[in-house]
Amino acid sequence: MSLLALSNEVFICYIFSLDTISISDLQSLMVSCRPLYNIIRESDELWRLKFIQRWGNFLSQTPNSYENVWFEWTTMRLKKAKEVQKAVRNMSSVAYPLGQSPLIVINKLIAGSYPIPEYVQNELEEIIDDKKIRENKTTLHYARDVLVKVRMSILDKKWRDFMAQPESQKSLFEGVALISQWSTMESGKGQTCLKDLERSIDEITDRVKQVLELDVGKVSRASTVELKKNNLKILDSINQVMFNELGFKNLLNFYTSDYNHYCNFQMAFETKEGCPAVLCAIYLEVARKMGIACEAVYCDHGDRRFIEDESSRSDRLMNRPKLLLRWKDSSGSEDDSIYIDVFRGGSLNQSSLYPSLREQPAASVDSVLFNMLHVLTHFLWERYEEHGLERMRDDLSFYVRLKCSMWPQDPNIITCYAEHCIGLGIQLDDAIQLLQNYIQSPEYNPFMGYLFSRSPSKMLEECISKLNEQKAEIAAAKTVHHRPSSLKFSVGLVVICNYKKWGRNFRKPCVIVSWNVKFQESKEWKSNVTSDDDSDYEEVDEDEACSRTKKVIPSQDQPHYHILMVDSDEDNPQFQLNVPEETLELLPVAVPIKHDKIWFHFERFDGRRYLPNAEKRAQFPEDEAVTLSLIG
Repeated sequence: MSLLALSNEVFICYIFSLDTISISDLQSLMVSCRPLYNIIRESDELWRLKFIQRWGNFLSQTPNSYENVWFEWTTMRLKKAKEVQKAVRNMSSVAYPLGQSPLIVINKLIAGSYPIPEYVQNELEEIIDDKKIRENKTTLHYARDVLVKVRMSILDKKWRDFMAQPESQKSLFEGVALISQWSTMESGKGQTCLKDLERSIDEITDRVKQVLELDVGKVSRASTVELKKNNLKILDSINQVMFNELGFKNLLNFYTSDYNHYCNFQMAFETKEGCPAVLCAIYLEVARKMGIACEAVYCDHGDRRFIEDESSRSDRLMNRPKLLLRWKDSSGSEDDSIYIDVFRGGSLNQSSLYPSLREQPAASVDSVLFNMLHVLTHFLWERYEEHGLERMRDDLSFYVRLKCSMWPQDPNIITCYAEHCIGLGIQLDDAIQLLQNYIQSPEYNPFMGYLFSRSPSKMLEECISKLNEQKAEIAAAKTVHHRPSSLKFSVGLVVICNYKKWGRNFRKPCVIVSWNVKFQESKEWKSNVTSDDDSDYEEVDEDEACSRTKKVIPSQDQPHYHILMVDSDEDNPQFQLNVPEETLELLPVAVPIKHDKIWFHFERFDGRRYLPNAEKRAQFPEDEAVTLSLIG
């Protein structure tokens, strides 16, 4: 009996649908047999099944309303997967040694409408989760970097759509969810998922209904007085479930908590702690599902009673101005309004307690989101100025970038972000794109005064200049360095560095990332030099310049090595140093160096040395043999 004598239903339902039959198997069958080509190609349900088996139903939309599209979606997904894999593999060659994926490559990768950006995001998540790929830390670094920039592009579009909505249609829950997605942008598959948040809201709502044992039919036929009583009972039940049973509460101490927790919706559901905007968003959404329309309203932050009501400076910072929810009885007067303080266990208060709020309009969703971000960025800037923590400035620029997504036509926010990018030497192409979009917009006024000293056009020139410097540095890294016989150490070795800083001698392990036959001053290492008469070389502390790069100037003409070092005795532990050969000695037993930039240069640590990536091997082709001879 010929295989082709079987019915199409047998082929589709009992053979090709098997989990053991992959998409590539189906493609091979289509190529090898014309009759099977038609059977397979025209089965939309088969391709839908294979798509979900392979990638899951991860899309926020599905083409169920269309016919015969799953073959095209599967073909597009496979093509995009190959493009993403190729782009990640090649990223180091175009970004080395700076480690920043060019935005032009990202834009080309995600060019097109839904679902192409989502396909790219999903493929990157799978790459990051792949155990084999994770062994190559350089590839893993670029996969993560590209994923963040793809997600940023996707969220940019979501914010444009969200902010374009009329105020009456905006949801605080959706806005806070978008901020939460931004805060978890670097979390791989752990990014905040809107469906999970909605599921958590539904669980709370279902529990409220259980507590109420509410008969919807009776309520709809109830009198006005009974309706009001029922609505108050619903609010009281929401309080019972959220704050008594589940234990939702404000963050105990903003200063000691992970500041990402402040705007992380998903973490709020897990830990039952959140800032006022998060708690209000949850409460509003549950109330809405229960048929209760509440609105956000701000108290007069100058009222001393409200200020003294807060228990700590941390609370005052998080809840200034004080955010409440207001429920108005549609059948009653303004005096019948109820004010809900979610920051204090959802207490229900009569309007007489807040006489100044009777005529005050509801707070817009935009204003609540703005204040939420203002608190966070104020905290980060305060911590940076107080302790000089470089990580705080990095994260500050990350959330200023979020403000650019929300308010892309605000020149002061955009120039502030560009200033951060120039200072840190990161995301310059992104800042250029934002500045160009603003300058080309109808809102741009070249004669307008700005809060910052430099106008958007001037800032654009500086960003372009800085980016050109970085491109020159990338081009210079292609130069091949041939070893002289006199050179003692090699790239990838873990060595001990003896150096002097602030009058103290340090012996710290470090890894060599490059060398020069003699000291060569470059843009990367250039800074003002301060003298130290007690040392054989001089050191510059660049903390005031907000740079993680430090430099040691040699006292004599000798080989110099660029090294990465971690100093566990400091608040800012990660250094780059340019040191003379005499300060280094071979470390008998290598140890890993936990430096953020290490994977720009190396694929992995094998227990004895750091294995250079392809670009580093091409730049220093003779070092591999020397390294192996030194470590035995």
